[in-house]
Amino acid sequence: MPDNQNVLIVGGGPAGLAAAEAAAKRGVQTLVLERQNEIGYPIHTSGGSWVQDMKALGIPEHLYHPIQKVIFLTPHREVPLYYNPAVACVVDIRGLYQHLAARAVAAGASIRVRHTVEQTLFEDGRVLGVTAKTHVGERIEVRADVTIDASGVARHVGVRTDMGKAFHRYGYGAEYDLYAPNYPQDELYLIMGSEYAPQGYAWAFPRGNGRVRLGVGVIHPDNDEDARVYLDRIMRDIPQLAERFKGASPLEYHTGLFPSEGPVERFTRDGLILAGDSGGHGSTLVGEGIRFAIYSGQMAGEVAAEAVKAGNTSGSYLERFDKRWRARFGRDMDISYMINKHIAPYSDAQWDNSLDLLKRMTPAQLAQALRGDYSASLVMGILARNPGLAARGGKRFLDLMLERINKPAPTSIEGSL
Repeated sequence: MPDNQNVLIVGGGPAGLAAAEAAAKRGVQTLVLERQNEIGYPIHTSGGSWVQDMKALGIPEHLYHPIQKVIFLTPHREVPLYYNPAVACVVDIRGLYQHLAARAVAAGASIRVRHTVEQTLFEDGRVLGVTAKTHVGERIEVRADVTIDASGVARHVGVRTDMGKAFHRYGYGAEYDLYAPNYPQDELYLIMGSEYAPQGYAWAFPRGNGRVRLGVGVIHPDNDEDARVYLDRIMRDIPQLAERFKGASPLEYHTGLFPSEGPVERFTRDGLILAGDSGGHGSTLVGEGIRFAIYSGQMAGEVAAEAVKAGNTSGSYLERFDKRWRARFGRDMDISYMINKHIAPYSDAQWDNSLDLLKRMTPAQLAQALRGDYSASLVMGILARNPGLAARGGKRFLDLMLERINKPAPTSIEGSL
C-alpha cells in the first residue's frame, strides 16, 4: 500500500527543511525523505552568510559566528575592511540544519533519514510522488498531492520530469575544517588569483572555538582544475595565512558542488515544485546558497500548502511560487550571474585592479554588493567614488547593471526570460 501525503519533500537540506516547516505549520500532512543517515552530514558548504538574514530567519545566535574583519587578497594587493557591528557570519552547518529539522518536526512534519529516492511517479504530465528504498532495504511508494524537489544540485526529481537538464556549469569546492590555535577568530579572508584559485576564489572562514574552514572553489567547465590540490598550497605559501595556520591541522574534509547557471527556466509543473539548488536559487556571485535555500523553501512550503487546501495542485496554481520567487529574487540573481560571468576569467592583473577599486568603496557598499542587494544608489555611489572607471572600461559594465536594476522585477515566468 502506498504511503499518502499532502506534501512530500525530497531532501533534508535547508530548502527541504524550511519547506517542511512552512507546509506543516499550515496544517497539511508533510513528509521529508533524506538519503543520508543524519541531517546536516556530510557537509557540502562553507557556511558563509549574513547576520541580518540569520536574524530575519529566526536562527539562534549560537549557530553563527559573527565576523568583524573581512580581508580581500589578490596576488599583489590586500584590502582589509572593518565592521562594527559585524555584518557577515559563518554558520554552524550541522547545527543549523538540525535546528531547521527540529522546527519542522515541532510544526508537525515527519522526517525519515536513510531513505533513498529511486524513481519518480509521473503520469499524464503530473508528478504523483516517488518510490524509495528505506533504511532496512524495503522499497516503498510515497504518493503526494505536491512533491517538492529539494535534492540540491542533483535535482533528482526535476531532471526526471523534464524540468531542465542536469546542471552543466557548476562550482566545485574542497575545504578543510581545521583546528587552528593561532588563527584570529574575527578575520575572514577572500582570496583571488590563478596561483591559488584559478577562475574561482579561496576562503578562510573562522567559525569560533579555534575552528577555521579553509577552502577553494573553481567553476567547471570554465576551468578543469581540481580544487582539492590547492588547499595545502594556500596554507603553506600565502605569507599572511602561513603564520595564522601555524600549528593547525584539519579535523574534517569537505567537498561540494554549487550550480552556477542561474535559476532554471521553470520551477513548477502539475504536482511539483523545485526549491533551493534544484531550482538554481542560490547566488552565483560567490556561490552562496544557504539563506536563499531557506527563503526558497519557505515560499515553496507555503504555496504547496495553499494548493493542497485549495484542492488545486496544478502547475498553473503552483506557478504562484515562480512568480513570488522571481519578484523577490529574480532581478538580483540575474545581476549576480552577470557579474559572475564577467569576473570568472579575470587575470591576476585584473584582480589586482579590482582591489584598487574596492579600496575606494565604503565597507557598507562592499557588503551590500557581496550580499547581492543591488540598487541604483549603490551603482551611482561606486561611480562617484571611482571617476576613473570610465577610462578603464568599467563604466559600461556598471551601466548594464543599472539597466537591469531599473527594469521592473518580473512577476510572471514569461517576464523573467
